[in-house]
Amino acid sequence: MSFRSYLLIGSALCAAALPAAAVRAQTQPGDNVAQLMPHIVITATRAETELERVPARVTVIDREAIDRGGYQSVEEALRTVPGISVVRLGGPGQQTSVFMRGANSDHVLVLVDGVPVNDPSGAGGAYNFGDDLVGDLERIEVVRGPVSSLYGSNAIGGVINLITRAPSRKKAEIFGQAAGGSHGTAQAQAGLRGRSDGFDYMVSAEHFRTDGVNLSPSRIARNTGEEDGSEITTLTGKLGYDIGNAGRVDALLRYRRNEFDLDNVPYDEPNYSGENEHFLYKLGAEAYLLDGSLTSRVDVGQSRHDRSFTNRPDAFSANLTDDSYESVRSFAEMQNTYRIGDLAGLRDTVLVFGGSAARSTVETSTNSVSVWGPFTQSLDADSNDYALYTNLQARVTERIDVTAGLRYDLPDDYGNTLTYRIGAVVAVPEILTRFSGAVGTAYKAPTLYDRYGVDNYGYRGNTGLNPEESVSWEVGFETDLPVRGRAQAVSFGATYFKTDTENLITNDFALQTVVNIGEASSEGVETFLTLRPADWIETRLTYTWMQARNEDTGQLLLRRPRHQGALAVDLKPARDFSFGPELVYVGSRLDVAYDDAGNFLGNRPNGSYTLVNLSGAYQLREDVSLFGKVYNLFDREYEPSNGFAGRGLTALVGVRGSF
Repeated sequence: MSFRSYLLIGSALCAAALPAAAVRAQTQPGDNVAQLMPHIVITATRAETELERVPARVTVIDREAIDRGGYQSVEEALRTVPGISVVRLGGPGQQTSVFMRGANSDHVLVLVDGVPVNDPSGAGGAYNFGDDLVGDLERIEVVRGPVSSLYGSNAIGGVINLITRAPSRKKAEIFGQAAGGSHGTAQAQAGLRGRSDGFDYMVSAEHFRTDGVNLSPSRIARNTGEEDGSEITTLTGKLGYDIGNAGRVDALLRYRRNEFDLDNVPYDEPNYSGENEHFLYKLGAEAYLLDGSLTSRVDVGQSRHDRSFTNRPDAFSANLTDDSYESVRSFAEMQNTYRIGDLAGLRDTVLVFGGSAARSTVETSTNSVSVWGPFTQSLDADSNDYALYTNLQARVTERIDVTAGLRYDLPDDYGNTLTYRIGAVVAVPEILTRFSGAVGTAYKAPTLYDRYGVDNYGYRGNTGLNPEESVSWEVGFETDLPVRGRAQAVSFGATYFKTDTENLITNDFALQTVVNIGEASSEGVETFLTLRPADWIETRLTYTWMQARNEDTGQLLLRRPRHQGALAVDLKPARDFSFGPELVYVGSRLDVAYDDAGNFLGNRPNGSYTLVNLSGAYQLREDVSLFGKVYNLFDREYEPSNGFAGRGLTALVGVRGSF
């Protein structure tokens, strides 16, 4: 059966999946999360689940936390999450990679309202976190550890789900903010959301621009002081309709565009610029069956990426670049969530099962001229992927929750892959502690360029590649202690994790292609401590020790610090005033290095750094507040990646409100 047939079937199911039933239930990761509480997550199991029942480490960054921290972008919000390393190559809007639990940056799967949005035309299929703002987001759910049993390829290190704002309970609510700050930075957002007569909706428009900072560090001899700015626009729309107690239909549209300046590190390039566009749409329908215990949902949609990079000769360089990358991922998916309840001694049993079909097409063209001569690269290819998956969660006794997931992926141009994840949470109320453990497998598919790409130096893709595969396990605990009548005055916990990855795709320069020969391992400990001594103060401390190593060479993997941590304090000394310092520490890590003259030195340690940020807000009235954010309060010079300057002291001040 062709992929077009699958899409037609999916569209027909959307129209047909609305028989009479009973009460509405939430099933799809990211839909209508206005009712979700911070202790409820969707991404970890594909169904609403209490955090304490999930045998995985999950971090929820909700709208309140985003506003409280003064975050303007997704990568800013992720910097204090345990087990995550964020590497931004310069100022806001620049290329940003996320490494989760020591895995490669292309081993992190990104979702928007449950839809995979990694770029198939990108390097390894990695996601660029430098493109996304947070104005249209309700929450960010971060699941660490293997999640391929639920979502398929790329989910070796974990999954990050960007969940858009839900409709308001009011008929109409206007929300937005405007801000300005250092380096010509300006940000504005306006939105409208609500519900009436069965319809619900949300629309948002956001724009961010900055003159930026120079990407080249001041120590580089050929630094000209040229600023590298960016301009990001995000438009989001959601519309839904509840068909009584029978079901629901809904739609999502999201467009994002980032225009940014670049440098050819370690040298300034005043004529070098790039542009990233992403368009996502999703049409869905769900039916509530078996007296509301079964929810069947069908989604069809598309994720499109369009990237281009242009460079022209200048007084310092004769480099020439004309690159374009286009990708389209079309999908159809059906998911069923059956809330069984009690079954053969099990309680609160939930069974999720479904299937998906996706077609990816990629077209790229690279043309550049440098001191090394001309370079061309091209790709025009497509692939189909089909999958079946299931996940079961249940309470065995009052103390034990178990979760088990299984997925079988059937691509049409590389080997079929079976992945699983099994875990349990054991509550020991006598010591106010929950213990958890899990083991699972994950994989990352070879990219279309890995399989079919060509360049003018003789590279030819390898159609015989197999997926990169991993086995992971983790054990941990969390404890909540009452102090002076406060139920969770002190919370702390730790998790040990270990991941072994094989069949890594690496270059074979002799054969002028790529092959499955690499092996890597990572292990570490994630810890946290939260103190809530009073209503007006909360302190959160996180620390991660990690070691990620190339098992073939014995060398540490690049850009993964062995030590990193964060300290955040939320203070509300008065009813209308709140503020909080945030400290982020990133330890020394191995990186590609350049000396002050711009000469390449190979792999060398990149020094540690500590940043102090400060955020605050003052409530002018119930629906309007002033806010401010200071980054790098002590103007620390640092290089997040060797040869790229970090952002110095900057400030942003603005006003936000909802009416």
